[in-house]
Amino acid sequence: MKNQTTLLRGKYVIAYDGTRHVIYEDGEVAWRGNTILFVGHDYPGEYDTLWDTGLSVISPGFIDLEADVDTDHANFDVVLFKKDPSDGPNWEPGTEPREKDPYTDEDFYIRQKYSMAQLILNGITTMMPIAGERFHAWSQTAGEFEIMAGTAEEMGIRSYLGPSFKSRLSRQGQNDTKQEAKSFREAVAYCEKYRGNQDSLIRSFMNPCQISLTEPAVLQEAMTVAQTLDIPMRLHACEEDVEWKYVIPRFGKTTVDLFDDLGLLTPKLLLPHALTVKNSELKKLAEHGVTVVHTPIAEANYGAGLFSYAKYLDYGINLTIGTDAQPVDMIQNMRLAWHLDRLCAWRVLFTRYGEDGSMADTFAHESHYPMTTATDYFNAATVNAAKALGRDDIGVLRAGAKADIIVIDLDDLAVGPVEDPIRTLIVSCVGNNVKHTIINGVVRMKDRKLPGVDEETLKRDAQRVFDRFLTFYGKYDAHRRTLEELCPPSMPIYKKEKEDR
Repeated sequence: MKNQTTLLRGKYVIAYDGTRHVIYEDGEVAWRGNTILFVGHDYPGEYDTLWDTGLSVISPGFIDLEADVDTDHANFDVVLFKKDPSDGPNWEPGTEPREKDPYTDEDFYIRQKYSMAQLILNGITTMMPIAGERFHAWSQTAGEFEIMAGTAEEMGIRSYLGPSFKSRLSRQGQNDTKQEAKSFREAVAYCEKYRGNQDSLIRSFMNPCQISLTEPAVLQEAMTVAQTLDIPMRLHACEEDVEWKYVIPRFGKTTVDLFDDLGLLTPKLLLPHALTVKNSELKKLAEHGVTVVHTPIAEANYGAGLFSYAKYLDYGINLTIGTDAQPVDMIQNMRLAWHLDRLCAWRVLFTRYGEDGSMADTFAHESHYPMTTATDYFNAATVNAAKALGRDDIGVLRAGAKADIIVIDLDDLAVGPVEDPIRTLIVSCVGNNVKHTIINGVVRMKDRKLPGVDEETLKRDAQRVFDRFLTFYGKYDAHRRTLEELCPPSMPIYKKEKEDR
């Protein structure tokens, strides 16, 4: 009930003291409506409901600034896009233009609902979506995002939404000024409509496509809109070296230096990936307050990674973590980020071992940066992401903050003995250990169940839509290959013959 007070108890409560996260052992959280009233020991007030979660971590909900919302984005990239030419050409679209998206409104709704259910199950209480545009006629439309706004409201997940816009369909393609203007105009109108305020569950962000698809003047206009509306702008950049191969010949400089010249480097800018960045550019990102969104699992799918997490922190960059691919598991992404950073710190993987017993550190030119801790990755998924959105009322458990709360169950044989709760969370848990999710004071998952969601029907619908999506690869492949040719099965599959009746 809206005016009732709920008291939540657990073994470890991750509170915020104004400057950092702290742990209250055998702690409590009280909330009423959508607001936290108390965090600490021995709540002094009255309450209507007591909820004891036992051996658990009670945490602020995770904030995912690169949330996969289409059930397929990056799911097949690891096999569709190959480095070895002997494996055959990568999937590439045909040259025939599409007048409209092949997806139906129902497709969009089911994909979105299924994805948002996954996010909630993994303890993600605030999301900023990312979806593939491989089969879109142009970009993600305002119509698609109107459906998404309705789906987000239905699922009750805090969301930052914005249609995408671009100047051309491919790096090699010709600009289409009419489509460019239309997609930009619709995006601005959408962002104005859903600008909202701190109490709005659904808000907006500017969502341009990469520099290789979008003209600099459009990106500058987009940043002006973001600053005028006081909303974030997310711009994917420096994901792999292919971008430098585009921007250097055209603009005579690397990407972040170009963004600096264009006036794009502001605290409003969220930069997913930022892997191929010079040290001087890292310094610029830090000085201008730009946020970097690290997506460890998605980047590893492409054989890429960030060198190194500790380095970016040492430069003073506001570093966050997003999922961007299946699984949409923030805990697994935090763990992989930590593991990748350990590889960078110890250099064993990056050393050449000669037959004469010599050892050559191929990264000897890089400093040894201060070692990261579990807290650094937990901060990335909470307070750092909130800072990127210009907020101090989410990503934290403190009086006055929004009641976005998750409970991670440690009472599990698979987790093992608890040492430090945050290290145990990152090293030994996965998204399935998130047991309860509360968003804006409403219980959106309890005991791994989503109230009001017919999970069996949703799974069937999502598989049906996904199966239809898979047919698009063969339909739109320039070389007219089948899905089996593009994505051969991992092992031979022998299907049971159906008996005649």
